[in-house]
This record gives sequence, structure tokens and C-alpha cells, in this order.
Amino acid sequence: MNLIMHEISQHDDLSSKQVILRKTPMHPKIDKIIRVTCCVIMSYLCFSVSVVAEVDVVRVAVFQGDGVGPSVDQLIESIQNSTNRVFTVKRISAEEIQSGKLSNVDVLIHPGGKGYSQAKALGPEGRSIVAEYVFNGGGLLSISHGTYLATNDYPWSLNLVDVKCWDNEHWQLGNGTVTLKLSPTAALLFGQKNTNRITMYFDQGPLLKRREMSDDSIPGYQSLAIYDSEIAENDASSGMMKGTSAIVRSRYGKGRVFCFAVHPELSNGLGNLTPIAVNWLAPVTDPFEIEKPEITQVVRRHVPQDSSGGIAVLVTRDGMPIHRKAYGFVNGQHLTSQSELRLASVTKQYTALCAVQLIEKGLLDPQEKVSSYLPDIKIPVQGRELLVQDLFWHTSGLPNFIESKEQISIAEFKKERGLSELNNETHAEWLETLPARRPAGQMYEYTNSGYVLLTRIIEVISGMKFHDYQQQNIFNVLELTNTTDSTRFNGSGNMRTTLLDYEKWDRALWDQDPRLLTPEGYKMLFTPGVLDNGEAVAYGKGWQVTIQDQYLVIAEHGGAGSGTIAARNWIRRHYDDNTTVAIFAQEHPQLNRNKRQALVRDIYNALHD
Repeated sequence: MNLIMHEISQHDDLSSKQVILRKTPMHPKIDKIIRVTCCVIMSYLCFSVSVVAEVDVVRVAVFQGDGVGPSVDQLIESIQNSTNRVFTVKRISAEEIQSGKLSNVDVLIHPGGKGYSQAKALGPEGRSIVAEYVFNGGGLLSISHGTYLATNDYPWSLNLVDVKCWDNEHWQLGNGTVTLKLSPTAALLFGQKNTNRITMYFDQGPLLKRREMSDDSIPGYQSLAIYDSEIAENDASSGMMKGTSAIVRSRYGKGRVFCFAVHPELSNGLGNLTPIAVNWLAPVTDPFEIEKPEITQVVRRHVPQDSSGGIAVLVTRDGMPIHRKAYGFVNGQHLTSQSELRLASVTKQYTALCAVQLIEKGLLDPQEKVSSYLPDIKIPVQGRELLVQDLFWHTSGLPNFIESKEQISIAEFKKERGLSELNNETHAEWLETLPARRPAGQMYEYTNSGYVLLTRIIEVISGMKFHDYQQQNIFNVLELTNTTDSTRFNGSGNMRTTLLDYEKWDRALWDQDPRLLTPEGYKMLFTPGVLDNGEAVAYGKGWQVTIQDQYLVIAEHGGAGSGTIAARNWIRRHYDDNTTVAIFAQEHPQLNRNKRQALVRDIYNALHD
């Protein structure tokens, strides 16, 4: 669906050049009819499937019969008490498995006790049914001795994971607490953000180790934790336990397998690891998913399956989705089109649009001094006065609150003022205490503080808290029902949204939705800035812009927080064919700026191969 061609011209006082958006003409009435029809259909579909998503329940069956140990009751309780997802838990016998009752189960659990006795109770037929169940998409969780059953190390094993149970001669190692060292992926999956070591209860469980010669017909495994201490009783040799795996997971056919050689349900404060594992094993239904396989292939090349974290990908053309899919986990939860996504600096898109709304109403002049709107704030300057447009273009010369040396200054400022946190107003007051880095208008230098200061100006002009202004003038207008902002500190980050809501925002920009801005207002967003010496700045208002032969060809922006669990985002809009590629990742610290840009580029290229 194509839009009418229109121009983006730079400010008359800055440049006489024009920047053109390439668009293919379409009759306005036809365009409007098509878009209204699509919106009605999509609204109906969203209403219909949202009911399905709300009742998404994971059906868990726990094996009941010979070989099941007494901790099974605590195991079931840990799942039933979980708030991560809705679980229904029932017990299932070997006879019920043999009669086909697994067809109504998402995850089967073989608890601790005696693996051999559970295997014997199932019998050859039952074991074959369980293996087929997993191969066809079911999930299997094994605990302690139940893990022996999942391996391919015994004649009675299910042969789901190609793993050797180490030192079987001394399997009676004893019981007690052991220290485990988590892999980075496991630390994120289990919510252990500040440590990679946990203490768990061990009771004669297996020591899992790579086989010297792999069985090509059975998948290997991903080690999530190794023993970092040991128990060596009953003549077991010291040093055999340390370094072998205690928690592993694998894929078998279309299904998944998760093995705890220890007892999470008996480990102090770690009972929640069981429902996290069940959640990983369970299928997830995303009724809003739209997939182009070639895009998924690109995503998986950059972000391999079962790597840490999650990534949500949206690709649109003319504002309509052609790929909408989420991959992996965030905070131990499946990521979907409805999952909360941290925007980080992508937030600046929304801040800029709010400011342009005030420009269009004649309440904000981008060439006016900042001090005209904030007369009580005396921000130190070098050279000329700080202008509003400097905040838009990152030419302000202001400090950047997110940097380490500024964080030290903020800590001192808060201590002096008796503040627990900064808000938009006190952030402006903090800026009074620091010298400018350089004169305004002399250099492009990205700073988050400029956009927070812009937010404070919006608050003063509108007489509203920024989150209220944004709620009233963007979120409510576009029906962004799952988009939120901080109630305290805004402008440069802190917003959260979903793929579905970002899609509405993206469509509003492509359509130049008149409820937000006039066509001239949208031009302002993507008009490049200019330094005082006339040199162009490749940044508009909340967007980096690429101009070729007076044409706007790309508008883009990233977003990244600090730390391993923070957002790693990138948005790129291609004006040659009206395509948006947007990625929102979390718990993927390896996705630096270059890697995110490469992923977005490869996704776009996959559409044209």
C-alpha cells in the first residue's frame, strides 16, 4: 500500500535545500478506504485472539507410580504456586500413558526417586510412547534420578539426550547441598542476575558428561550448570563430581528435554527453577505472529536458538506487517508479540513528536533560547545561548547523565539535596551544577540529558507531567494500550511497548496520521540539523537521517541500556520502498551497535534476495 509523495524541507533559516521522501502516488480516497478496512479487520482479529491468549494454560502431568520419591509433592506445589504462567498439574500413571493420555499434556515430569523403577513401570511400550511424545513436540522434565531415564546410558533409558552418566560404579555419592556454577544463559534464564553460583540439594543424582563418541541419532545437550563442589561418599573418588554437568537441556525432534540432576524443589529459595524449566519446555501460542521464514533464518544466524535472552522482530511495508515474531525468553518468560519491550533511546521518537506538536501549536519555538522556557534554570553555557533546536539535534554541548563520571556527580547532587531519585525537574537543576562540555551549535555529540531537558520544557509549556501529556496526545489517540512511560524521568528512555503497539506507531508515521501532526509536522521529524557553521547534522528530531541527492533514504535509531539484561534495539525505515525493520532484544549483551545494525541490514536484504 503506497502513499502520496511529499517533501521534507529544512528550516528556511538553515538551508535552502529540500529533502524528498520517495513515495508512489495513490488516490487519497482509495488509500483511505483500504486503510480503514484493514484497521477494522485487524481490530476485530486482535479482539478475538486476545481472549485466546489470556487463557493460555500449560498442562503438566507428573508421573505417578513405582520409583517416584517423596519430594514429588513439593515439586507439584512449586509449580502450582508459580506466578510466571498458568499451570494445571495432574498425576499420570504408566497405564494412562500407555492408553494415550499424553495427547492432552504439554509437559511430562519424571520426578526424583528411582529412574530404573519408573522405567520398569512404564515398560517398553510406555517408554516408546514417551519418546514419541517428545519427538512430536512434547516437553519432558526429569528431576534427579528421573534424569537417568532421559539419557541414553542404560538399556531402559528413553534415549532422548546423548549424555553419559559419569562414574556409575559409585552412583551412591551421598546427599546434601552442592554449589553449582551457572552458564551465562542459565543465570539469565533463572533470574540470577548478580551471581553465577547457586546452592542446590543433591541426592544420589547423576553426574552428566559428554560422551567420548556421540550417538549421531540422539541430540547432544546444552550444559546450564556444572558442579562446583562435590559429595564423595561410599568410596567414591574425590574430584569425580566437580566439572560435570548438573543441569542440561536439549531438543529431541520437535520437542524439548530439561534435566535437573539435583532437586530444585528441595533447594532453599530455588523452587521457582522448576516452573521456569516447565515454561521453557511448554509450547507457546502467539496468535499475532506473522512469519516470513527467510527472516527467521537471518535472525537465527545472528541469534542462535537457545542462546540467552529474547528478541522481537517487526518488519512492515507501508505500515502493514509482513513479519511479526518474537524469539526466546526474557526474565524466564517466552517472548511474544504481546510481551513488554524496553525501548531505551527509541523513546526519543515519541519525545520529539510531542515537542513538534507544541511547535505546530505555536507554543514552542525551536530557535528560541532554552532559558526563555525555563527561566529559573541557569544552565552554564560556553559561547552563545543554548537553543531548543540544540536539544533536538544533540548539538547542546550538555553533559550526558548516563555516563559514569556524570553518575558520580548525580550521586553527590542527590545526597546534598536529600533526594532518592532524579525527576525531570531536578535533572534540570543538576545540569546547573556542571559546566558545558563545549559551546552549543559547534559539534554533534549524543547526549541523553538534552532530551530529558526537552521533556521538562514540554511539561512547563503544557502544564502537565510528561507521561500524562504523552498518554493524552499519543497513547490514547493511537490506542497504544500496552505502552507505558516513567511517571518520573522521561524523554531519553524508560518507555516500554509491545510489537503490536510499536506497529501502530510505525503505521501512524508512514500514514502521517493527522491526529498527531500535520504533514509539515512530520517533515520536521526527519529534517536534518545544522551546526552554526552550516555543516549538516545527520540527526533530525528523535531520528538519525541519511540524505542522498536531497532524498531522505533512511531514518533510524538505536536503543541500548547498560548491563547484560538491558535493551538492545534498532529501528530502520527505508524510504525507497517504505519498509521498516525493527528489532527489540533483551538479555543479549553481545548485540552491540554494529551487530544490531548488521542484523537489521541482513533482514532487509533478505526481503530483496
